[in-house]
Amino acid sequence: MENLALTTKKIRTEYEGIKSYVISSEQIALTDRGLFNTGKNEFPFTLEGLDQFAGLTEIPKPFFRTLEPDLRSMIFNRRFQTRLREQRIPRDIRINLNKEAQVIGFDDPKLFRISPVKLMDTLVSSLPKSLSAEKVTVARVDIGTNLLQISCFSPEIVTEPRPKDILNGGIDIVHSISGNAGTQISCYLRRLVCSNGATTHICNDNKQLRVRRLNNGYFDESEMLKQIQDRLAEAWSQIDEKLAAIKALTEKKRISLEFLQQERTRFSLNNNMLAAIHQAIDQDEIGPTNTQYDIFNAISRVATHHQNLTFRQQRTLSGLAGEFSQQDIHKCDKCGSWLTIPN
Repeated sequence: MENLALTTKKIRTEYEGIKSYVISSEQIALTDRGLFNTGKNEFPFTLEGLDQFAGLTEIPKPFFRTLEPDLRSMIFNRRFQTRLREQRIPRDIRINLNKEAQVIGFDDPKLFRISPVKLMDTLVSSLPKSLSAEKVTVARVDIGTNLLQISCFSPEIVTEPRPKDILNGGIDIVHSISGNAGTQISCYLRRLVCSNGATTHICNDNKQLRVRRLNNGYFDESEMLKQIQDRLAEAWSQIDEKLAAIKALTEKKRISLEFLQQERTRFSLNNNMLAAIHQAIDQDEIGPTNTQYDIFNAISRVATHHQNLTFRQQRTLSGLAGEFSQQDIHKCDKCGSWLTIPN
């Protein structure tokens, strides 16, 4: 794992130099050589960019990749023009080019883009005075064309639910570069012995605080970055409280995992995910405690280490583990339902 300073440098190298242009959809076409034609210029694709335009025209991505350039252009142009006439494609599209002038994707020009470089600068500037970017460790970073995800923690922010069982706290960010969704900022909770990770909401008076998606016509960049800065400051201020709630799980008797059946619809838990959680209860590196701490560890273990989960499923389970850790759960004597009360 590397520190936040090195990750910030890597992201700066990856994203600096990206350029965006808004063009009329009526001008878009693929050439017989497989190049993207804007009506004035021609650009090659990256595979990610090619996949995104295949999705725009509802052409299966694996199939689209295998086509010869001339056949690919014929199919794409025909389907693109048909969907354009049916008004299923926006009138204008913002295309994004990397430093090599390759098309890496497109997005809606009505949405506001925040540069990942400025996002990382905001994250670094949000650090408490006792921390520096060199002292914060990055547990995970996923760098994509339209999405940036980073989980980082401070070895100095610590709780110890039992001897030699250390948890650290930090920040988790999922950032939609294209502006399709608001930037997700959560407290990040990481167990040292197994690297299990969980996320939990930033709250104020039991209300979840979020960064809202911003329309390009109404908000400017400084306002958006200030909103992100405020949420990061809230997150850092709440980490000790979140860690304390996890430690308190060791004082609560373990409940039946049947409560997950009640939550399966809300968290989109399929049978494989439920089975993996049941199995993980007995796989703890230090051993079970017969408390609710075991359930937190089992859910976060599956979220972090299960091989067959999609990114969305990983995020769902990570959030479930974090939410579970911050609540009291008990079974209603009258109706038999599992009830949750925020700590």
